[in-house]
Amino acid sequence: MEQKVTVVAIEGEHVLVQGRRASACGKCVGKSSCSTMGSWVERVAELRVRNSLQADVGDEIVLDVPDGLLLSLAFQLYGLPMLAFVVTGVVVRSIAVAAGWPQADALAAVAGFVAVLACYALIHRRVSSGRTRLDVRMVRVERPQAYSQSSN
Repeated sequence: MEQKVTVVAIEGEHVLVQGRRASACGKCVGKSSCSTMGSWVERVAELRVRNSLQADVGDEIVLDVPDGLLLSLAFQLYGLPMLAFVVTGVVVRSIAVAAGWPQADALAAVAGFVAVLACYALIHRRVSSGRTRLDVRMVRVERPQAYSQSSN
């Protein structure tokens, strides 16, 4: 999937880009009048990308986002926490029933919720430490017209 974004800052070998988040219905004809999933709200995302094409602040660049990356991120953000909730809940409920503890279902629900929070905390720590690698790459730079005319 390709996404057009704008360079807002240069940070060494990387650039900070900003762009409107793509959605599944982004190309729909009725997009302007649709209220499905809050489409009337502009969603802006920021991302740090290696500056492989020597883009400058204000340049529009096209990024290539591999489809596999989107699936992987979706699984990490939605699938793993759900799996942690279910597995933890089943294990805690089984232990609580076997031990004869009261409110086994409530304990399982609380333990599942704690597992989800722990899962998100681990994801956040991994992302903030820089260990997560996004295979997003620059495809091309589209400089603003005023810039390209003044440089000729």
